[in-house]
Amino acid sequence: MAQAEVIPGGMLGVDKALRETELLISAGIILSSLESLVRPQDVEDDGLISWRIGRTRSKRMARGKTGEIFDKVFTSPGIQVLTSLRLTASTLVALPGTNRQTKAAAMTFLAVSNVLMQLRSNYGADGSDHVNLVVCAALAASKFFPNDEKARKACTAFIAGQSVVSYFAAGLAKAVSPYWRDGSAMQGIFRTKTYGQKQVGEILKKYPWLARVGGWGVWVGEMLFPLALVAPKPIAAGLLGTGVSFHAGNAAFMGLNRFLWAFSATYPSVVHHSKHLSKRITAGR
Repeated sequence: MAQAEVIPGGMLGVDKALRETELLISAGIILSSLESLVRPQDVEDDGLISWRIGRTRSKRMARGKTGEIFDKVFTSPGIQVLTSLRLTASTLVALPGTNRQTKAAAMTFLAVSNVLMQLRSNYGADGSDHVNLVVCAALAASKFFPNDEKARKACTAFIAGQSVVSYFAAGLAKAVSPYWRDGSAMQGIFRTKTYGQKQVGEILKKYPWLARVGGWGVWVGEMLFPLALVAPKPIAAGLLGTGVSFHAGNAAFMGLNRFLWAFSATYPSVVHHSKHLSKRITAGR
């Protein structure tokens, strides 16, 4: 006979949160790695993110033995090898049955290589890169404490804390900007070649009040996100659902699919530490 079992945010809960985080962050890295591998021209010397240009940001990157090492790693075929290794590591993390030691090594590599990828080029770098680093580092740390629930819980707390702070800070930065308050930021974004959508841009231009409502909706929603940790269950769940929908919309209309996977990967930790979402009811026998 099936019965309801309440699972508190304890050992089983924290391990489930960590596993869900592994799957989501790995999916995002797999996708971004595949995108990079099918567009090798972007990283060539005459490409959009050429290392020949990127290395000029710092003399240390361009000279001496350090420069020689960076040249080998950050140009073809070295950069493709690094990307392929990231693809392999994230796949190992996602696969069921991968042992803890392998996951620890894979997540550590993903965290370190994430720093290397940002070092190679900061062109197009965004909040998802920071979140990827935070999540990978926390997941790697959690693997070193298989018998210490408190330590693993601290790792999820770190992820959850970084998540809510990131949302709040992003919302606050927009709130103090007159361009977000009057809607012109929304109009400007959708007129750009990189992130724009012509049809959406035309609608926002025709109906400025929609752009204003959209701008306010973004920064208000971001600043309210930390309430997911303390708000009643319907509100907390609604905030998480709104967050996923927001990132899914950005992926569909602006091509920002990395945000969807990176920030969604923090949600299991937010749920685990939420006052009203941490208790889950599952069916058992």
